[in-house]
Amino acid sequence: RKGSMELLGFDIMIDENFNVWLIEVNSSPTMEYSTGVTKVLAQSVMESVVKVISDYTLAPKGKKKNIDTGSFVLIYKGKKYNEK
Repeated sequence: RKGSMELLGFDIMIDENFNVWLIEVNSSPTMEYSTGVTKVLAQSVMESVVKVISDYTLAPKGKKKNIDTGSFVLIYKGKKYNEK
């Protein structure tokens, strides 16, 4: 739906040859500070999500490439979907 978003959590493993294995995708990832690492990651994700959904989404056309998106980087931009 237009104007909606969802945050997914991806659990991965990296083997000794640096191959990445997807373990599972969580539709409701925990943002608990259970370890020092998860505390840093959760804080960074939440700050970056706010920047993307407010600053980037509401930026005027032609200005989006200069908007701070925190730790997120756009790696693929697909075609726009026109809902009818």
